[in-house]
Amino acid sequence: MSSSYCPVARPSDWSKAESAFEWRRAQKPTDNVQKKLALIDEFVSKALVSARTVSAELPLAVRFRELADRWERETSHVSSITKRVMHPCYQSILAMGPNVVSLLILDMQENRRDWFWALHHLTQENPVSPKDAGNLDKMIAAWVGWERKQRGE
Repeated sequence: MSSSYCPVARPSDWSKAESAFEWRRAQKPTDNVQKKLALIDEFVSKALVSARTVSAELPLAVRFRELADRWERETSHVSSITKRVMHPCYQSILAMGPNVVSLLILDMQENRRDWFWALHHLTQENPVSPKDAGNLDKMIAAWVGWERKQRGE
């Protein structure tokens, strides 16, 4: 996700506009000052050309929490599971891949949010027995147990 919002700077970008700056016109710069200004312009333009865009990417857990909270706010009133899982935040969480599975399970324990479809999609597993389907506590416990088994606990 590295994109630059600044165009590449050229020394000519500054030299064309120099006459417009009041402080430069008022002082009648000497040749020495003009040389220094030209060197500064050159230095800055080289620095801008070689600068790398810094990605301010948030850690996975922070991104997950922001998306999960927004998803809940925007879909808590929606009864259709299809509409809930098709929400852009839910889809963004799915796009995080298997690394988010433990966060989903932890969030289910803490907030009792419905991540069952996402967990099934990401793991291709379903540890919930048919007799426990619909019982939120038992469904969450099944996924917690599944995760412990995966970690070898």
